[in-house]
Amino acid sequence: MTNCLGCKTKGEEQTATTVIAVGHQAWDLCGEHATKFADYLVDLFKDDGLAPAPEPPKRTVVVTGTIPGYEPDTARQALENHGFTIAGHVTEDTAFIVAGIRPAPHKIQEATEAGTPCFDATKAGAFRDAVTSGQWTAEDPLPAVAQKKTADDVRRESEEEKAARKEREAKALESYVHWQTTEVPKRMAESAAQWRKERGEKEQQEVRRIAKASLPPEQTESQKIREWAAKNGYEINSKGRIPEAVKVAYAHAHAGQEALIEVS
Repeated sequence: MTNCLGCKTKGEEQTATTVIAVGHQAWDLCGEHATKFADYLVDLFKDDGLAPAPEPPKRTVVVTGTIPGYEPDTARQALENHGFTIAGHVTEDTAFIVAGIRPAPHKIQEATEAGTPCFDATKAGAFRDAVTSGQWTAEDPLPAVAQKKTADDVRRESEEEKAARKEREAKALESYVHWQTTEVPKRMAESAAQWRKERGEKEQQEVRRIAKASLPPEQTESQKIREWAAKNGYEINSKGRIPEAVKVAYAHAHAGQEALIEVS
């Protein structure tokens, strides 16, 4: 048991409960003296010496658009199962935005303004892999979406602006139709193919497991010899050492004809 050095200088004895160390030097102090020295250091350095508490990780996400292979409620439930909270709008506290097919333009705009990371759920198997592994890497670029104009914006357009807008809308519609008729089926097919592959592998594993479980347990060499000896009139104990003569007879019985000739 170590006594407090502060109390010792006053001719008192008090058990030390704290150590103040500087380099290779250390002082054992009781609770009262430890508090006094701590207050002195705080006053001297104008700092309480306490490390700032780490900021809790952001656990709020925003989901927008259709996620291939998932119903909206199923996708949200999968995120909630990983500890995320689903929000309706992007704010500075949003961890990332999950962007599926045809995301809402206003949510993408909110994410752009807030600098929110994006998780692209349109990539084949990306969302499923994240759900399986628990690794949500939101490092994808935000998708480009057309911004809606108000009625006042349209009324103020010049003829040239109207013509340019109609041309952009026609190209956007053409691009959307192309996406729906080619890219969406392609990504859905890739996701379905990956699912079928994984399902097939799991089914094969289950078939092998059931087949293995239905087989009789593998016998040890000693068990095989005892079983053969019992069928061939040898009387040996169920436990203990197997007589050498029985082992030799078993070996001869299970050897090929050439081996028997060599032994004789």
